[in-house]
Amino acid sequence: MATTKSFLILFFMILATTSSTCAT
Repeated sequence: MATTKSFLILFFMILATTSSTCAT
């Protein structure tokens, strides 16, 4: 479960970064 949780955190981090880039 720890691996999945870490993956989700990483995924959301990338998603947030992408959203910020697109917003800019």
